[in-house]
Amino acid sequence: MRTLVLLLVFITVTHAQNAPLPAVWRFTLSDSVRFISPSYNDKHWSTVAVPGSWETQTAPDHDGTAWYRTEFTVPPALQRGDVVLALGLIDDVDSTWLNGEPLGGMGTVSPVFEPAWNKQRVYRIPAKRLRKRNTLAVRVYDGGGPGGIVGGVLGLYNDASYKEAFFIGPAPKRSYTKLTTTNGLIAAVYDDVSDRIVSVSPHIFQAYDSARFVRPFAYGIRPEVTERPRSVRYDSNTHVIAVRYPRFTMRYFAPFTTGEKVFVAAAEGPEKVLRALTMEAHEGTGTLLRAEAKRPGERYFLFSFNDPLHRNDEVIARAAERIAESPSSLSRSEIAWMRRVIAQARIPSGVSAEERNTAEQSVSVLTMAQVGPNEVFPHAPGQILASLPPGVWNIAWVRDGCYAVTALARMGLFDAAKRGLTFMLSAPSNHYQEFMHTDGRDHGVGADYQISVCRYFGSGKEESDFNENGPNIEIDGFGLFLSSVAAYVRESGDTAFVREHREILTKRIADPILRSIAPNGLIRRESGPWERHLPGEQYSYTAAACAAGLLDIAPLLRAAGVEAGPYLAGAATLQNGIRTVLVDATGAVMGRAGAPADHKEYRDGGSYEVFASGAIVDTALFRSHMAAFEPVLRVPDPQRGYIRIKSPDWYECQEWIFLDMRIATAHVRYGEPAKAKHLLDWVTAQARFNYHLIPEMYGYEQATYEGAIPMVGFGAGAYLIALTDLYRSR
Repeated sequence: MRTLVLLLVFITVTHAQNAPLPAVWRFTLSDSVRFISPSYNDKHWSTVAVPGSWETQTAPDHDGTAWYRTEFTVPPALQRGDVVLALGLIDDVDSTWLNGEPLGGMGTVSPVFEPAWNKQRVYRIPAKRLRKRNTLAVRVYDGGGPGGIVGGVLGLYNDASYKEAFFIGPAPKRSYTKLTTTNGLIAAVYDDVSDRIVSVSPHIFQAYDSARFVRPFAYGIRPEVTERPRSVRYDSNTHVIAVRYPRFTMRYFAPFTTGEKVFVAAAEGPEKVLRALTMEAHEGTGTLLRAEAKRPGERYFLFSFNDPLHRNDEVIARAAERIAESPSSLSRSEIAWMRRVIAQARIPSGVSAEERNTAEQSVSVLTMAQVGPNEVFPHAPGQILASLPPGVWNIAWVRDGCYAVTALARMGLFDAAKRGLTFMLSAPSNHYQEFMHTDGRDHGVGADYQISVCRYFGSGKEESDFNENGPNIEIDGFGLFLSSVAAYVRESGDTAFVREHREILTKRIADPILRSIAPNGLIRRESGPWERHLPGEQYSYTAAACAAGLLDIAPLLRAAGVEAGPYLAGAATLQNGIRTVLVDATGAVMGRAGAPADHKEYRDGGSYEVFASGAIVDTALFRSHMAAFEPVLRVPDPQRGYIRIKSPDWYECQEWIFLDMRIATAHVRYGEPAKAKHLLDWVTAQARFNYHLIPEMYGYEQATYEGAIPMVGFGAGAYLIALTDLYRSR
């Protein structure tokens, strides 16, 4: 046995080798062929963390060209053959040089702009081209939105470790490498490939407003040791990231117990090891603050910041004193804090061990995604992000937030659910009551309204996501919000909530839905659920969400003394509109009104919401709908679920986990629990290998985690809703 263990260690060391690239690179917005040369002096350039978009670091609003440079040494274990260079996801186009010679590139700028923002860069380096000290130069062109080396996997690999790192093989499998920790105030992302905290940000949301991105205050935090971790995981399905090395353990977290903007790296191990331990860290935007504290068997490294909105000198000093004087471990107190939240959660009885693990981690994700009460912006607390960083949707979308609130209510986490609702009931909105579009028509809501027509900035103000076609003006959020209020009240029994807010619920949410019903019985042309922008179309998802919202809220309004007849009548009009305008000859609900049969939105996965939401209850229609949609949107692998749209667009034609979960809910509604369980089992099996986190999408070809990760309302929330639907039905 001893010989076998030694042999396995030898095989691992010999055949599976990798090394990280530097955490911080040189960066410039200048453009010159001189930058290719290894001898070029780039010391006057600025520095940026890699990965990370340049907008969130040093170049806000920059579209166009920029250069990155770094140097690296190939470790001895990788010097015996070719090396695979992983250069991450580059938005949009790159040309890469090694030691002054072309190495590769993806995407084109001219004569036709063909972005490759969703392509992991992998370039093979023949051993003969490597030197003792190597220089990488990368020219990047960004056509809009986030730019630069924004994510993905970076590092040097031999063939064996490349196959392991790039998830070769069938799913379910490991295909995600990052863990996020937040306390609702600051957010940190750990990457288990490079074994470092990639970034720590002063807020959990992405942008203060339309002109200012949130920029990390620290990068590249890691213990300065040569040993590699033996394991990485969320400790006990909480927000605490545990990284176990051979001689000690690091735990990373932002503390809920203190509600402070302090990031904690806590080392636990023998005193001799702890005394010698040092932590690497790089300053981002603002002034990086550091402090240390010791306890028996523990050493704490604390990180905070000063910037124009924060003065945290005393905060970090008090945190260090408190840790040193406390009789208990802060790390264990944090784990215990989140475990108490999980213990309150009403996870259904009878779930499997892996379903419970994924459900518990989903509760932690929902908790981490809600902005805490100590945020500096008065309207920000309570908002729930669509994704945690590094997912690019760390923005408070109404749609995602409503599913998150419903999941929190299902879990019995009523305070958090109520805070999410209260945020949307009080956030500044009503900015699109009127909006004159380029077609000369007023596409505004047409009445005073409260719920954002798209999403919210981090400051809590309404945002509407402009592009060249104008803003998103979406109506589905009004109906979804009413349904989430109804879910909260049904689960909590808090009927006083409806009485307290009935004026807003009726006049500024339900009444605008009624005003938005077109003569054909559908919600008028608007931007739709997937940010299609103006002038808009009539979408089945929007009609279903609004019909279900009116149906859900009507009995609660009646109990609060409000005449509910108009809202039930509005729901009936929408139901009839869906049946008469959207149901085609095959007995399926079209994605949008008037879509030609060969148009991608004719068969749109958003139409499943008609059945999942209960907007229409019709077994025959559901089954004919599924029969028509299965051959178009079902992934051929029988283990898997559904794409959103059959489209050449990469984003639209991946497998959407949100749709898998909403279809699972629909199967439960129509007495098909085995089909619902099949979809849940698939998501649970994938989550098992990926820290029990749920992504936005699975890649169509390889079922790898894709899109924004971890998703909140469309991920953790949708999973918990489907799970409770299934097990309650039993």
